[in-house]
Amino acid sequence: MSFLKRLGFYLGGFSVGLIFLFFFFNGKRTQCNYAPSARVLNDIQQKKWAFEDGFFAINDTVQWFKNMDIRFSESVIGIDSCNVYVLEVDDKIFSVENCTDTAFFKR
Repeated sequence: MSFLKRLGFYLGGFSVGLIFLFFFFNGKRTQCNYAPSARVLNDIQQKKWAFEDGFFAINDTVQWFKNMDIRFSESVIGIDSCNVYVLEVDDKIFSVENCTDTAFFKR
């Protein structure tokens, strides 16, 4: 089989695969979060938020989550009810109780 014939088969299959992926993932918010901190932040973003009285003023939540760091060494993970994560944004440290339906933000 010549090179041009193999290249044609490859490009044909590749284009069919791209069309399939386009229609399969169209309209879905698919994300690939491999790092543990990215998975935790994605989980917190998808839940209902509850803030403690006197919590920090948040102007732009998208930029706020981009700059957020998780301190796993200070977090309490693996308890029965809710995991408690210690987060840091712009030199402000606070904790989040990540429960099944709600994320409670505390100073």
